[in-house]
Formats: sequence, C-alpha cells, structure tokens
Amino acid sequence: MTAPALKIDALIDELIAFQRSGLRNDLKLRAFRSEVRELLPYSPGDAHMALGIIASLEEREDEACREHEAALRCGWTLQRALNYAVTLQRLFRHDEAIQQARNVMQRDPGDLAALEMAVTNAYLSGRFRLTAEFLDEYRKRVPDKEASNLTDIENEMQAIRPMIEQSNLSDDQTAAIQWPACAIIRTLGREKDRVGIDDFVGDDGQIFLSRTFRLPLAFEDVQRLNDQLVEQLIEHDDWPLEQFIVTLREKAAA
Repeated sequence: MTAPALKIDALIDELIAFQRSGLRNDLKLRAFRSEVRELLPYSPGDAHMALGIIASLEEREDEACREHEAALRCGWTLQRALNYAVTLQRLFRHDEAIQQARNVMQRDPGDLAALEMAVTNAYLSGRFRLTAEFLDEYRKRVPDKEASNLTDIENEMQAIRPMIEQSNLSDDQTAAIQWPACAIIRTLGREKDRVGIDDFVGDDGQIFLSRTFRLPLAFEDVQRLNDQLVEQLIEHDDWPLEQFIVTLREKAAA
C-alpha cells in the first residue's frame, strides 16, 4: 500500500497539473475530493490545501478559503501559502493574494515564485506603483530579460509606469476604481478564468489610462454588465474617473 504522505504528494501534483491545464471535469474533481478526504487523518495540512484547490475549481469560494485557512493552521509552509495565493488570484481577490505572497517573501526573501505572484497580482489589482516596485526588485534578481516569466506585464508597464508617475493617481484610487469591475467578474463562475485585460494610455488633452476587461460573453450580456459598472462608478464623484477609465467589453472570437 502506498504510504499516505507519498499518496497525498502525488495527488497534489496531479491536481495542480489539472488546475494549470484549464480543463473542467466535474467527475474528475469529485474523484479528487473523495481521494483527498480519505487522506485527511494522515496529512491534514496538505489535504486541506488540496480541498481548497478543488473547491475553488468548483466555484465554492467560501469553502475554498476555509480549506486553505485550515491548511495554514495545520502548519505554515511555502507551498500552502502560494497555493492559497493562486486560489485568491483565480477568485479576483488580488489584494489578499499579494498578502499571501508577501508572507512567503518575509519568511523566505529569496523565493522567486512569491515575488512573481506579488508582481502579477499587484498588476491585476490595478496597483501600478506597487507593481513597479515589485518589478524593480524582480529585475535585481533576474537581470536576464530572456529568462523572465513576467514579460507581458513588463511590456504593459513600459507605457503605464510613466503615466502613473506623472499623475497624482494613488494605488488606493486605481484599485478602488477597478474593484466594481472585479466584483462583477467574480459573479461569472468559470467564465472568469477566460477574462482578458487590455491597457491603453491615451491623451485627449489630459493623459489617462484605460483598462478594459474582455469577457467571454455575448455582446448583449457584456453591455448589460458594463451598464451596471457605469452606474456604480458614477456614484463616486470623488474618484478621478477621467484619469483611470475602466470598462467591460466582449472578447473577440478566436
């Protein structure tokens, strides 16, 4: 019989590979859940982590977070913290994902995966000044641009960074302006995994940054959601909406 510790390790490897594949198979997830639950008495921390990943893929957000928190209570490990961050990123809870990445970086300053997670979620959250800070640190550690896992974000930030530095926009402002869009996207279930982002710096007499979330939905559905977004944004007349424009648009057909 395979030792429980070895079995849970193999299951986690298989589960993470399944998560990264982007495939959706409810029967497979139920099979994972059944196998992992059998191993809870033997490897509770890793089993709770695995159950958190499974719950996130099943769109059980509250359960996913409870399981990840239970895993960390069993004993903090780098793997448990980073997998929690992955789940939070997938749930569009980017600030919480940044915090998990920072927890890893505080305990292990040399961990590159945590820094990459921090860069990614700072960018996705609309915290562009923080993204620039993390990228500067990343470049100190990875001077070879050909070896970078963050090329797309770095390319986008080449245009965004000067605009942000010239403006008086704070990270708290841009994150707040973007949050209503993220809240809408979180309601899309599994479709949120296929959401794309387009950033554009323009100048119509005043320099501005436009962020468009591309949704894999029909034009009419996206328009309805964008109307909801506009209604929420215009309630905040204290936000610099003319400097950071956030919209929802349909995703172009492949």
